[in-house]
Amino acid sequence: MCGICGIANFDHKSVDPEVVGRMRDVMRHRGPDGEGLISTEHAALGHVRLSIIDVQGSKQPLANEDESIWVTFNGEIYNYRELREHLLGRGHRLKTSGDTETLVHLYEEYGPEMVHRLQGMFAFAIWDTNSRQLFLARDRMGIKPLYYCRCGGDFVFASEPKAFFQHPGVDARPRPEAIWHYLTFRSVPAPATFFEGIAKVQPGHLLIVTETSLVDRSYWDIPLGQTGSVSATPTSAQIEAQTESLLKTSVKRRLISDVPLGAFLSGGVDSSLIVAMMSMLTNAPVRTYSVGFRDAASSELPYARIVAQKYGTDHHELVLEEDCFADHLEKLTWLRDSPLSEPADVPLYLLSKMARRDVKVLLSGEGSDELFGGYPKYAYDRFSPMVNWMPGRLAQALCSMVPARLRRAEVALRSLCERNPADRWPQWFAPFTRREKALLMPAHGSWPSPLQEHVRRSPGHALDAMLYADCKVWLPDNLLDRGDRMTMGASVEGRVPFLDHELVEHAFRLPADVKVRGFARKWLVKRIALRYLPEMIVHRRKVGFRLPLTAWFRGQLRDLCYDRICDRQGLLVQLFDGGELRKVLDDHCSQRKDNWLQIWTLLGLSIWSDIFCNHPVSRAREKYCPRVESIS
Repeated sequence: MCGICGIANFDHKSVDPEVVGRMRDVMRHRGPDGEGLISTEHAALGHVRLSIIDVQGSKQPLANEDESIWVTFNGEIYNYRELREHLLGRGHRLKTSGDTETLVHLYEEYGPEMVHRLQGMFAFAIWDTNSRQLFLARDRMGIKPLYYCRCGGDFVFASEPKAFFQHPGVDARPRPEAIWHYLTFRSVPAPATFFEGIAKVQPGHLLIVTETSLVDRSYWDIPLGQTGSVSATPTSAQIEAQTESLLKTSVKRRLISDVPLGAFLSGGVDSSLIVAMMSMLTNAPVRTYSVGFRDAASSELPYARIVAQKYGTDHHELVLEEDCFADHLEKLTWLRDSPLSEPADVPLYLLSKMARRDVKVLLSGEGSDELFGGYPKYAYDRFSPMVNWMPGRLAQALCSMVPARLRRAEVALRSLCERNPADRWPQWFAPFTRREKALLMPAHGSWPSPLQEHVRRSPGHALDAMLYADCKVWLPDNLLDRGDRMTMGASVEGRVPFLDHELVEHAFRLPADVKVRGFARKWLVKRIALRYLPEMIVHRRKVGFRLPLTAWFRGQLRDLCYDRICDRQGLLVQLFDGGELRKVLDDHCSQRKDNWLQIWTLLGLSIWSDIFCNHPVSRAREKYCPRVESIS
């Protein structure tokens, strides 16, 4: 796991390696174990390294024998040993024992089509000096980040947007459209970002950049349209066995490492199942890491302890206090280059930082909900036709009558009332409704939902269409982005066994009712989990990293929220209606409503804009980016 960056110039001008060096250094948290930079006639590539495989070798950027092809690579190729044997059999000479070198030789052999042979998580750039062609690729599910922009004749790329602001021609200019979408998605759907002129390479896409063209092409997508119905018969048992086998194979692949590894353990079914399989595939006790809160109702530590005890793990716990939470908001916003979309960003970072004392790699259960139907919306969305006949005003009135303590019911009702799936599906997670956004940003109008195209592409069963849409937007642009930034911010590599692309393809070919059966969500995963875990772990109510923000925003963090959100010099007051901003806060603090999610969203935007938009980014770099020394 690493950080990559570079510039290729297509105006026949040289590239200043010092600029690439600054881009590299601002991402040093991604790779404290080593750094590299190469400069050719019209390009320069940079790299910071977190050494996981071939710890002493495979220094990057890395080239082929005659240095005509260079690569800078972030991620892991889990089938690199098989690829090495294949390349050696075709006459290639490899000097290292790691996965990076396979990329340049695969490119020599197959060109951009090499991506079809890769099994893993990756974002890389290959500079072909002979053809003056830059080739970028991102893994199928978007586990690893990759961004790019054009600046005159320079084509610039990096693992994180903050690196671009080290280029003299790139400014941190916010995009109002991105902020509008953030109020719904808690992220900015690819290929857009929060910044004007900077784009994401989309998951499963490759870019080929030459002097005359930029080709952006999808090389893989989730398979759609193969669903049906199956009952609890031997056919169902076969599906269970095949799914279990694929997941176990995926876990085994992600145990490949030359350094110690461990796992996040929340006590939920997904992370617990991963820990169980890891324990069966390794000889030594698995190192597990859990976070909780003094508020017993919000803490999952007791459930994590049950799993840790069952499998004899080397278990570690962190208890998060509200003052510690507030102290990290600015630094983590800098690490993420965007507002903190999830309150869980903070405990995820702190837990990764604690784990870094022992391990460099952590496995998690991310992705299971989006593949196998773990969220309540997957069971309840079918009731939308029964509700969305109501006129909009009546629906709004009903939503306003729901007591604050029944926030889940309010979310369900407002979601089901939306007629268009592209508007309805995001509402289950959205901080603000379309009407609330219009009140907040009256001067900016509205923008069409970026989910519309994914809805159009989703034939067949409605459940699979929802899962597909979440795998295209919610998962990569929110959850995986969070996972990468918070783990790499602590110089730890996160691995996600549920998102092995072979398992993803398998999941989307399954009948819908092995995922959600009646009101039983994630039915198939839970059937498998019962073979490994106590029933109380498998069937307990889904909680997740839920911080007690309702109380914190009415207590110790109240002044912070008012000061930040209502700051007259801030971006929020420029973009939003000031009266509506204060109303969100007043309604929450008076207990008329539980607006913790809206407040969190606005607080995150305020902190982000202060760091990246209201002041020179160089100031934030000096504050949040001290030189990171290697951790042995």
